[in-house]
Formats: sequence, structure tokens, C-alpha cells
Amino acid sequence: MSITTDTDQQIVVLVAGGGPVGLTFALNLTMMMGKNAKIIIYEGRWFVDDQGKMGWQDEKQKKTRRDQVVTL
Repeated sequence: MSITTDTDQQIVVLVAGGGPVGLTFALNLTMMMGKNAKIIIYEGRWFVDDQGKMGWQDEKQKKTRRDQVVTL
């Protein structure tokens, strides 16, 4: 059994979490797949302010960052 793919189509990959592991995975997949993959990252802690800048939610948004270290 063989699987054929249309090279004009992109694979869609949904990444749950925009922390260090999710972003590293998305970057590595981008380097491996190039334009053959459309990567969408879902992260509940990101927000866009009134000036259009993206950032992490913090005390102003009544959120606290977790005290953790992730080594990749």
C-alpha cells in the first residue's frame, strides 16, 4: 500500500501551547517542512494590547506566570 500526496497542498498542524516546547516544536517542524506545512499555535496566555503588540498576560490581566524552568 502506498500513500501519495499532492505537493501543492499544505499539511495543517495545530500546536497546543506556545511555551518553550510548543514553540521549539513549531520552529523545528517549519525548518523540516518549509512551506509544505501550515502551523497554527494556540496559546491562552498570549494577548494583543491596544497598540497591536502581542505579549504574555501578566498581573495587569490578573494572570501570574508559573515559576518553572524548561530545558530543551
